[in-house]
Amino acid sequence: MIFQRYKKLVPIFLAFVFIFSTESHAQNSIFSGDVTAEAKVVSDYRFRGVSKTNNDFAVQGSLDFFLDSGLYTGIWASNVSDFRGSDVESNLYLGYNTENNGIIYDVGLTAYVYPGGTNANYVEAYGSVGLDFGLLTSSVGLSYMPSQSNNGDQDNVYFFGEIRGDIPDTPFSVNFNIGYEDGVFGNSKWDWKLGTSVAFEQFELGVAYVDTNQPGQRSDSGVIFSIAAFF
Repeated sequence: MIFQRYKKLVPIFLAFVFIFSTESHAQNSIFSGDVTAEAKVVSDYRFRGVSKTNNDFAVQGSLDFFLDSGLYTGIWASNVSDFRGSDVESNLYLGYNTENNGIIYDVGLTAYVYPGGTNANYVEAYGSVGLDFGLLTSSVGLSYMPSQSNNGDQDNVYFFGEIRGDIPDTPFSVNFNIGYEDGVFGNSKWDWKLGTSVAFEQFELGVAYVDTNQPGQRSDSGVIFSIAAFF
């Protein structure tokens, strides 16, 4: 049953609803910062172009805290398909984001945690530089996982680029992502995504085309649908 598959994530989303249902739909000011939360359902959880749910649905959620100084931290969670004995992925991250003269800088660390998994957890550093043109933003960056025992003492590097634009006088936006990965998680792997979304009140509907240059059902091209709620 679908409920049995995703039941481990239910307490997370109930907590989100409990915390934020008494607050306004916008951001909440705490300790000179803002708290945001998101609950999301996707038709397939694709991570860098590869399905982590065997081309099946995923229930996801996040809770983020942004300080006015530019520091931020948060947690993100999703169901996955038996990654080294775990069926839940949680990302814990800490970073710094700032903008200067239209240039956006973002650096941080992400801990990938798989509860109940065997030799599954690992840490990755990331950084990016972007340009803000108003209705259009673009960025390039990389994520690097140093050699760690849980991943066979091998490292991994992922280069990525993104362009996102808002369509004037409409609630629609479009985005294009491309990435190149090499290391323990990818062997000269390319992935790309072209998507569009529409926002109304605190909800967002999205559809995207995703593909890679790798063979296999989990890496083949696909159309991904999503619906998200923001609190």
